[in-house]
Amino acid sequence: MIAARDILNGRDACWLMDCAADAMLVIGSDGRVLLANPAAERLFGYSLDEFCGLSVEDLMPRRFRAAHGDKRADYAGRPEYRRMGSGLELYGLRKDGGEFATDISISPVENGHVLATIYDVSSRKRLEEEQKRMIHELENVNEELKNFAYVVSHDLKAPLRAIGSLADWIAADQHDRLDAEGQEHLRLLIQRVRRLDALIDGVLRYSRIGRAHEAANAIDLNELAREVIDSLAPPPEVTVSVAADLPTIRAEKTGMQQVLQNLLSNAIRYLDKPEGRIGINCAEQADCWQFSVADNGPGIEPRHFERIFQLFQTLHPRDRVESTGVGLSIVKKIVEQNGGRVWLESSPGQGSTFYFTVPKTYP
Repeated sequence: MIAARDILNGRDACWLMDCAADAMLVIGSDGRVLLANPAAERLFGYSLDEFCGLSVEDLMPRRFRAAHGDKRADYAGRPEYRRMGSGLELYGLRKDGGEFATDISISPVENGHVLATIYDVSSRKRLEEEQKRMIHELENVNEELKNFAYVVSHDLKAPLRAIGSLADWIAADQHDRLDAEGQEHLRLLIQRVRRLDALIDGVLRYSRIGRAHEAANAIDLNELAREVIDSLAPPPEVTVSVAADLPTIRAEKTGMQQVLQNLLSNAIRYLDKPEGRIGINCAEQADCWQFSVADNGPGIEPRHFERIFQLFQTLHPRDRVESTGVGLSIVKKIVEQNGGRVWLESSPGQGSTFYFTVPKTYP
């Protein structure tokens, strides 16, 4: 092998090449390997002396060799620093025939020689392939869940409607023939049919979040809040107050509508006082709007703060307070998918305040 000093200018350059952690080769204009460092010996499996009988094409799989001659000639005409491998499939070939994924940096040195630095990126490639596989599997699972939700809805809704209609008919036409116990059983049947119907609708709404996007528009929150309150029609004993200076934000209207609707309906549903007070307010932060929905209801123990945002979780028996356990899960999913966060402050007997943020810049 040619002396290193005859190829590289100076003792320091030779020393740095020998100490480098990455494999480095000096290649002549004819494609022959002139110099290799110890890291190249470890990577390719050749001794330093064996490298002198090799061409650069000997260090790559056969399928890449034919095209490489033209690339080498093109580089000789325009020698410059280049990083190869981004967006390409490059592989090195070891002495034992094994292949490894690689990125390569090439730089011109004196006398038409080229300094090539070879990086073994096999671990990174394996990780990328694993990520691609996991993403593909996740997409398939999501698609199956979406189809499953629609199939379940279709297959359950029809018989459920039939059961509900039959139960309503019995309650209307056979009322006098049923004793008090029978009437109570029928009432529970109708109640649970309606609950299951609402649960199916809730699961479908939850599954659709993030799939179907509507255009983001300017939304006057004062107007939207009034629309939601009108649609819920709170009972006379419940007063809902809305701050006069709620901002106009840019977001998907349906999502914001669902967030307010679920928070307000929960406050109304769980009210345990003769008179209910619910307040909607907003505080401006540096990069977001912080909204709050406060009530004077029963309050929530801190140990339940995380649990209530999970799907199908409720704090009260369903036969006492009708609930599907989906509403707050929908709130959390919508808020977080729009770049915000949701949390609450509450004490038992002191009411609750639910907070959520909306970024000033629509994600």
